[in-house]
Amino acid sequence: MNNKRIYQISATILIAGCFVGLTVGTDVYHLVEESIVNTLCLSCLKLDVKTDTTFTFQTANGKPHPDFIIENLTTGVVFLHFSEDACPGCDIMLPVIQNLFSIQFAKTDMVYETLNYSNATVHFFYTNIDHATQERKDLFPIYDKEHLYGLPMFTMITLGKNKEEEIKPYYATLYGTLDRSTDAERTQLLQNMMSESIRLWNENT
Repeated sequence: MNNKRIYQISATILIAGCFVGLTVGTDVYHLVEESIVNTLCLSCLKLDVKTDTTFTFQTANGKPHPDFIIENLTTGVVFLHFSEDACPGCDIMLPVIQNLFSIQFAKTDMVYETLNYSNATVHFFYTNIDHATQERKDLFPIYDKEHLYGLPMFTMITLGKNKEEEIKPYYATLYGTLDRSTDAERTQLLQNMMSESIRLWNENT
């Protein structure tokens, strides 16, 4: 075996050893998580810019409100909370929502609870789109009012009266960390939205 061949083999072994050492000594996932997942991502910042508290009758994709949403609206406001696994904004907002409604659940759960909130009935649906049924996932494009396809997303569905004096589902959708810098501010915005949703529901039933 000539010297050139020996050098090539030695270099290959040396490079492979360095790579193995780097892999063993460094938690690659941890680095990625720290640099990307645990830092508020650009998509969350984009969502915050779109924070809009107005209610509308028209669904985002033109499809009708699902039957189970209509059924639940007969007894109270419906609150939809959407998230996914790799979502820093979802991690920020999860405890805010849990504290708001005094409810506990895991991030990967699929939740439906009928809650008493401010002496009103609220039908709470939590959907992690990485773990939910297709029926739950299909809710997302119906209520993605700004067509952002971003998470977390929060929808409050109540009842309103349109120009023809018809009482119909009336909803507002908020995104991201709600364009607020503290949990107290986020909670206050959600409380205001829930108060308005309940007021509208009471007015139109």
